Amino acid sequence: MFCKRPKNHIFRLILRLVFMTLLNFHLHQKISLKMSTKQVFALVLAGGMLLAAGCKGKESSDVANPLYNSVSQNSSDQSGTFLVDWWKQLFSFVASEKLSPPDASRMYAYIGTTMYEAQVCGAPDYMSLEGQLNELKDLPRPNKDEVYDWTTVTIESVYYVQDEMLGRYLPAGVAAINKLHEKQISERAATVPEDVMMRSKEYGRALADAIIAWSETDGYERTRYEQYKAPSREGHPEYWEPTDFNQTALEPFWGTHRTFAVPNNKMCDVDMKFAYDTDPNSDFYKEAMEVYTVDKNLTEDQRIVAQYWADDPGETATPPGHWINMSCNFVLAENWNLEKAAEMYALVAVSMQDACISLWHTKYRVNLVRPKTYIEENIEPGWEPYVETPPFPGYTSGHSGFSGAAAEVMTALIGDNKPFTDSTHVKIGLEPKTFNSFRDAAQEAAYSRMYGGIHYTCEIMDGLEQGKCAGDYVLNKIVTDTHRKGMKSEEVAAK
Repeated sequence: MFCKRPKNHIFRLILRLVFMTLLNFHLHQKISLKMSTKQVFALVLAGGMLLAAGCKGKESSDVANPLYNSVSQNSSDQSGTFLVDWWKQLFSFVASEKLSPPDASRMYAYIGTTMYEAQVCGAPDYMSLEGQLNELKDLPRPNKDEVYDWTTVTIESVYYVQDEMLGRYLPAGVAAINKLHEKQISERAATVPEDVMMRSKEYGRALADAIIAWSETDGYERTRYEQYKAPSREGHPEYWEPTDFNQTALEPFWGTHRTFAVPNNKMCDVDMKFAYDTDPNSDFYKEAMEVYTVDKNLTEDQRIVAQYWADDPGETATPPGHWINMSCNFVLAENWNLEKAAEMYALVAVSMQDACISLWHTKYRVNLVRPKTYIEENIEPGWEPYVETPPFPGYTSGHSGFSGAAAEVMTALIGDNKPFTDSTHVKIGLEPKTFNSFRDAAQEAAYSRMYGGIHYTCEIMDGLEQGKCAGDYVLNKIVTDTHRKGMKSEEVAAK
């Protein structure tokens, strides 16, 4: 497994194999050291044949990845299913600590990036994200002449990055992370030589430290201490205000954070197609009336859809976690290898975080009043939506943006018009749902907010477009699998 070395290493390895075999036999008194020349030659020849059979890695001239380590087993030859355990563990913490969708999205993006970079040196046809993601540079790299186990590298780096991401919350379940780490490392040590384990763990820790240092420059810490004063609605009835007395604006500066892949927070920005208006003949009034009418005639199916996609903090892994969980189902069901699974997690998570930054930039720039406030003031005093209104402006819809981004990336990586069943919320008593495609799922997730009474159609549709913008940028500008370079999501044939 760990003998992939260039040809100039083979003779040395054969001699070492012969020596260790003879010594082992001697110590156990299985045979005498008085072996004939023919016997030694036969042993050397057999060892050489085994090494030749197991060491047919790609030559450096045959690979696209300049960081490729040809002496180690490729990451494509290792299973990626162990990554699901880390996502499940993280989801439980996100729910128990009641993390908001933006906070969870940021965490997922750094974890996804870590998973990808930890194994990329074992992927001959994949490219590093260093120099492609904004300000990601100077990452440590493994020695090309030494053997590494990419599964161990990934376990170690994800462990330390996740531990750092959760550090500020001091979760009661932090022992669970340590337990998972110890379990996976112990299982790996049972089959990986000790020196390879040690080398892989050291590299994984070094990579984690670099990712953590990168995360500390994205503006997150700065915005923990900035004060926000919402614009007054006096003379501006179109402005958002909290819909409950105990609400405060959630992450008003999130739109100023450094993006991961898209150049800046304005690239996927959108503008409303019509202005706020209270005239019953206006487009705005009609959209508010649509929300009101749907609520008054809500069907049981629509109620289920509203509940299914609510993804409330404190109960779930939030909307971006819902989409990553759906991707986990494919990794498990189809037993994806490490390079393929890590690529999907990275691209899905990064696209959703970039969508989130764009969405929050738009939300607080436009600062549009929520349906609850507008309907109370212009249609029916005391009206309440089916779903609780979140504490931030409505335009554009966050659920729509997260879903639009994830659906584009998953369509490109998994396939279009590929029916699947999502069982994300079985734990909270919601039945699995089947969809014909990821875009169908995104459409339902987006319109679930209409059924919940918290978004106008314009917020839903424009949010989907913002998410799609982020997803398409990641697919077309960020090179991972070189065989898919420059592929547009609309051009992906069903797989």
